[in-house]
Amino acid sequence: MINGLHSYKLLFMVQLLVGEAVFLYHLERKQNFRLRAMLCAAALLAVAALFPIPWENAWYVSFLFLSLFLLTLLALLFCFDEPFGNLLFCAVAGYTVQHLAYLVYTIFNDITQFSAIFGSFVQPYAVESTALSDWAWLSIVIYADAYFMIYYGAFDLLDAKLKANHNLRLGRNSIVGLSGLLIAADVIFNMVTNYYTVGNRVSLLLERSYNILVCALILALLNNQLSQRELKDELAGVRYVVEQGKRQYELAKKSVDLINIKYHDLRHHSKQLALQEYGEELTELNRTLDQYAALVKTGSEVLDVILTEKTLACREQDTQLMCMADGRGLEFVKTHHLYALLGNAIDNAMEAVQTRSIDERVISFSLKRQGKFVHIHIENPCAGTVTLREGLPVTTKGDQDYHGFGMLSMKTVAEQYGGGLSVQAGDGIFCLDIVLSASTGGSE
Repeated sequence: MINGLHSYKLLFMVQLLVGEAVFLYHLERKQNFRLRAMLCAAALLAVAALFPIPWENAWYVSFLFLSLFLLTLLALLFCFDEPFGNLLFCAVAGYTVQHLAYLVYTIFNDITQFSAIFGSFVQPYAVESTALSDWAWLSIVIYADAYFMIYYGAFDLLDAKLKANHNLRLGRNSIVGLSGLLIAADVIFNMVTNYYTVGNRVSLLLERSYNILVCALILALLNNQLSQRELKDELAGVRYVVEQGKRQYELAKKSVDLINIKYHDLRHHSKQLALQEYGEELTELNRTLDQYAALVKTGSEVLDVILTEKTLACREQDTQLMCMADGRGLEFVKTHHLYALLGNAIDNAMEAVQTRSIDERVISFSLKRQGKFVHIHIENPCAGTVTLREGLPVTTKGDQDYHGFGMLSMKTVAEQYGGGLSVQAGDGIFCLDIVLSASTGGSE
């Protein structure tokens, strides 16, 4: 068994390192990380073993544990190539989880009094050893289960958000610093409880419960910081895509205008060729010009530009874009919003069909207005299973900076116009439906 602080401080260091490691998985490591980590682990365990305990009271023991925690933070700076704020976040989260697991095990022991029956596997503040019974293994199992459940629960709570913060801007340092002060205060209060609350079981349980609530509050604060960071990243991504829509539309319009000028010049040139009886060259030129003339005329200049650009892009990759669109009545949609909607949608469809055979590279596009509503439908073949998260496809691109925000920006724009976006995928077909309401004007 582990009896007294001299033995427990080693176990505490192991628990603290494991608790911090739960949150360090996604951080950027320095060169020779394994060597650095092993050296730091050995040094921290040695310091924990040699840390003197001249006094056993609430204040010095608090100083002991908080000092060991600060040393682990220095070790993280040595091992990871991250800003101090990121490392402080993970260190505070790790210490909070370790302390919470300790409190859960302790309050369970206080309520059930199982250590009085079987003996306790861990007695950090005991003066004398308590003999273990034949059921000592049960004490070890309960102790291990308490720590495993708390560690796993914290990992399950925060890991997805830590992974989503791929740029690792893990919240405001002020909130993380406040969380660090809270866990330090909770550790000190717990020591006061251990050393000065004796003989009053009700008071002991209330103080333990208070300590647990403080730890839960700290984890909630850290989780909220990650959620806010994720929302800010999503908003920045949506704004980026919409701003790109403005620029891309301007470039597309210039390109289409230039093509129209060339088209009229070539029409004039074809008449001259006809007079000079260039039969074969004239036939080929007229065929090309007729193909361009038959591209798209929808009644909306903006929609014409978008569909013309995308039709020409589709032809370059041997893809057929089949359009059935009535663009009259689209004046209520801002130009860059319409490009963000349709440009992203058609680009996604083009990317999806690239892996298909040429005969299967067909994208269907339809747009029509019924009363106050505009309905947009895009359909294309797709390979494999489309993974959805919150109703939207998850990006398959490895570099996620601003990737995956195209569909989110489309959904945001649709909702600005009092409509919505829905996705259906099955039987090798991907369908995207967008509804816009003309009774509302989209904001920036």
